[in-house]
Amino acid sequence: MVPDAALSATLAAVRPAGLSGNESGVFWLGERASIARIRSVVIPSGAGVVESPGCWQVSADVFGSITRWAVPRRLCLLGMAHTHMPDVPVALSRTDRTHSVQVPGLLEIIIGNAGEDANHREWAWYVREERGYHQLTESELSIRVRLEFGVAVDSWRADARGVYLLDNYEEPRVQ
Repeated sequence: MVPDAALSATLAAVRPAGLSGNESGVFWLGERASIARIRSVVIPSGAGVVESPGCWQVSADVFGSITRWAVPRRLCLLGMAHTHMPDVPVALSRTDRTHSVQVPGLLEIIIGNAGEDANHREWAWYVREERGYHQLTESELSIRVRLEFGVAVDSWRADARGVYLLDNYEEPRVQ
């Protein structure tokens, strides 16, 4: 289950980097169960994060901050969404496939045009399976991923020092 609020928070988070000519991304966290639900959007930025024209990279220190914050809240990584620049295919690159998180069941979403593609059906949706990433067809997407309307998500910023609650994408407050 993916709240429509998670899609909106994702676009709001990645578009500023896109406007600067850089790739960016977010993590979707929630409860892993027979029906997994996205509850939080975590925006890696600052110390330990690289946003450049051809690369979005998150350091082990940032992953560690997110993990230390998420575990006591019973949250885990359910998905990652990142942008590709205009004229770059909306598809997982070889680097995305081999140097990304390799957890079975993980969603990996590519948003085209530096985050300007607002329609989630134009995004490339993949799921990590035993043999690697599998792109979901439109019919698979409609079966495996359900949008929830009117369900709130929390938005957080994470860096190598910690995870911070965002209040309408303003300056974070430490949690």
